[in-house]
Amino acid sequence: MHNPADEGGGNATIRDVAKRAGVSIMTVSRAFSAPNTVAAATLMRIESAAGEIGYVPHRLAGALRSGVSRMVAAIVPSLENSLFAAFLQGLSDGLAQNGLLLTAGDAERRPDSEDRLIAEYLTLRPRALVLHETMHTPETVARLRRLDVPVIEVGDLVDDPIQHNLSFSNKDAAAALTDHLLQRGRRQIGFLNLPTVLSARAGRRLDGYRAALHKAGVEITPDLIVESAGGYEAAIAATDRLLGSGRQLDAIIGAGDVFAIGALLACQKAGRRVPEDIAIVSFDDHEICAQLSPALTALSIPRRDIGLRTAKLIAGLGEGKVLPGVAIQENVGFTLAARASS
Repeated sequence: MHNPADEGGGNATIRDVAKRAGVSIMTVSRAFSAPNTVAAATLMRIESAAGEIGYVPHRLAGALRSGVSRMVAAIVPSLENSLFAAFLQGLSDGLAQNGLLLTAGDAERRPDSEDRLIAEYLTLRPRALVLHETMHTPETVARLRRLDVPVIEVGDLVDDPIQHNLSFSNKDAAAALTDHLLQRGRRQIGFLNLPTVLSARAGRRLDGYRAALHKAGVEITPDLIVESAGGYEAAIAATDRLLGSGRQLDAIIGAGDVFAIGALLACQKAGRRVPEDIAIVSFDDHEICAQLSPALTALSIPRRDIGLRTAKLIAGLGEGKVLPGVAIQENVGFTLAARASS
């Protein structure tokens, strides 16, 4: 009779591995499904035995039997954007510690692309879905709320998450940057941002900028808000538009390091002194921000930590440490690194 426990990628079976390693079949099964539950020495012996006899676990068969795989699917707005690398690395590292695997897809900042990826990943019965964008089609939201697959949104803190939500507030972060400039006497503050129709996060950052200006009694000037595609060339061109607006511009917020660095380059090319003439501040705080001249003031976002915390939440869901039906929402916060540019 065929025994599912015998399934593997070659002729060797899990029984062969157990016999060669001198352990039970159950221990071998746990070694491949939840390696953190097996003693390190035993795990090494099992892995060595599997390698010697050419045994490969049949993950898909196990997923079909249990209804869930060891894979976690993450969908980010762009795999080209290095902003998401730290998050994905933290997520991958945290999942690996719990015997889980990560696969990542690029939604191209388009809800229809996200829909397609979600549909494809659901056929693989993932342990969880991690969505870095919080702008979804109504059909996707309704579908995910009907399903049993845990969903964690990490791009922003939102009022009505699909299930779990672990992030920082883009609105609060943009307001903090704007307040930082207002406290230094800046009043004509330009705002460089991605198109809000493409990104919910961009919309929330614009909301924070406007809210801070309104609270301070400073007029919100549409000419000082410029939306642009990503990339340094586009950021420089967007800054040129600000500089040519006819306004007495005295500060620029780059809603991302690329925008802020592009603004710095454009200002220097135009002979505008930073920060004497124009202060510049940024989101994200890549390593290069502190190395520029002048060094860029920036919001530090704990992206790797968000990935690690997301992995911990997913592991907790699988181990019953998070109660079914209980939504988790966590604000991981941010810090402001004030430097010479402001």
